Amino acid sequence: MNIKHLFSILLALAVLHASGQPTKLSLQQALHLAIENSKELKVSKENVAIAQAKLAQAKDQAWPEVKASATYLRVNTPKVSMSGSGEPSGGSGGESPFAAFAKLNSIGLAQLTISEPVFAGFRIRNNRIMQQYLKEAATYDHNTTTSKVLANTARAVFQYYQLQETSKLLDQNLKQAEQRVTEFKNLEAQGLLARNDRLKAELQVNNIKLARTEVLNNAALAQYNLQILLGLPEDSTLELDTTGMFIKPSLASEEQFQQQGLEQRPELKAAQLRAEAGDAAVKIAKASRYPSLAVTGGYVDAYIPNVVTITNALNGGLGLQYNLTGLFHNKHVVQEAKAKQHQAALSEQMLNDQVKIDVREKFLNYQKSLEKIALNETAIEQAGENFTISKNKFDAGLMILSDYLEADVTLLQARINYATAKAESMIAYYELQESTGNLK
Repeated sequence: MNIKHLFSILLALAVLHASGQPTKLSLQQALHLAIENSKELKVSKENVAIAQAKLAQAKDQAWPEVKASATYLRVNTPKVSMSGSGEPSGGSGGESPFAAFAKLNSIGLAQLTISEPVFAGFRIRNNRIMQQYLKEAATYDHNTTTSKVLANTARAVFQYYQLQETSKLLDQNLKQAEQRVTEFKNLEAQGLLARNDRLKAELQVNNIKLARTEVLNNAALAQYNLQILLGLPEDSTLELDTTGMFIKPSLASEEQFQQQGLEQRPELKAAQLRAEAGDAAVKIAKASRYPSLAVTGGYVDAYIPNVVTITNALNGGLGLQYNLTGLFHNKHVVQEAKAKQHQAALSEQMLNDQVKIDVREKFLNYQKSLEKIALNETAIEQAGENFTISKNKFDAGLMILSDYLEADVTLLQARINYATAKAESMIAYYELQESTGNLK
């Protein structure tokens, strides 16, 4: 993340903590806050760290194995007899060669051993290769999680925008409807309006209030979800800064998007790497068919009081080991490894098909969303003109109140539909970017 983005995040957080006033939040700020505070991404990072540690462990297997040990034993005074002597050691018949053992009361032993693997059936090399593939796959998994977090954040922001816009439109319409009721009450008092018409106007006010209550409740929930998602204080009030929030990108062809998806989707790359890791796993399973060879060396110090002292005892040589039983059992291990490898290859093919379907679905959804915007723009113009005509006719006594109120509701619904279409269009755009691997 560059300094500019980091500064914008810190500034947003500082303002949120320092003031109880509604805080402007741009889409870019929301996306960066989501990356910084997403618990899902933090878990994903730990998975990468685990894979990195396993790779380091695989590399460590090529290093010599060094072991040091020391032993000290206290023993009782043994009774040592020479065969045919008839007397135990320590008797009066002269000093036996083993008389010193009669005074044995302790033993000390220290040793150092070194073993360097020379050949292990290519197990060490292939394990390192496999862990390298898995580490890279974990990194692509993290990229997949990042794309999902960004897409979910964009979706949450635009859903909140849609609810805020709907709330504003309802507030405006409610104000107009309440003003209409006031006018109708005056007309009713003058005997110029039937009580039934005034009640219809009041009923419309009540319906708007009911709709407004539902929208405000949903907006409060959407705001809370954003606060949790972005790691913001729960007592803050968010107000979206829509500057630069709505873009009109040039729409590439579906074939171009398909190509991007197949080349850039991180989960597809992760599946390819896991298939490669499966090939290395098969080679690891076959390693038991070969003998293992190691260079060994050691150093020994021994001290037995009154008996013997050994220092600087060095040894070295080659160690060869061949598990003959493993030759019979290994074929089943190899069968399992090959089955897992085939499974990984099939999973890659399945994911390849899913990517194609996903890109096509998201492409069609985005096209549809653009068409809905155009249709709703036309609907607003038509509903606005219809409302103006209806109001003039009602004022002239040429239209009943029900038709006039219906025209008002139709205009309100057209405006709400337009705000919803704008939000859904941007959600569809970000989902399309996610499906092609462009959301990073």
